[in-house]
Amino acid sequence: MNEMMPLGAESVTLTFPPYSEYLRTVRLVAADAAGRAGLDLDEVEDFRIAVDELCHLLMSGTDHSVTVSFGVSGACVLARGTAPARSHGGVVELPPLPLAIVRSVADYFETCLDEGELTFSVMKRHWALAVQR
Repeated sequence: MNEMMPLGAESVTLTFPPYSEYLRTVRLVAADAAGRAGLDLDEVEDFRIAVDELCHLLMSGTDHSVTVSFGVSGACVLARGTAPARSHGGVVELPPLPLAIVRSVADYFETCLDEGELTFSVMKRHWALAVQR
């Protein structure tokens, strides 16, 4: 996904401590980005849910700050998150219930542990664009 759809020049990046009380801000920015992509209310909520679950994944695998960037490309909204993995390894797989949730609300997502860095990417498209494909 990183090569397919760049975040663009007007991306917004948040860096926050790995504690759940900061997720309110992340969800607000996710909703704003989804709105700028023209997503309807249900799609905005789906994107917020996906970002929330994936941020929890990163926070469970790090003791460092988490960075999430949001961007809009046409009728798509994108989010990419990164955090240094714990020295003993980080979690890169969603547990079964969060995995089912993210699969049901995101059009695309991936998680990765590469060279000590935990990452996720997630995309949600406006329904009209998804129907055309």
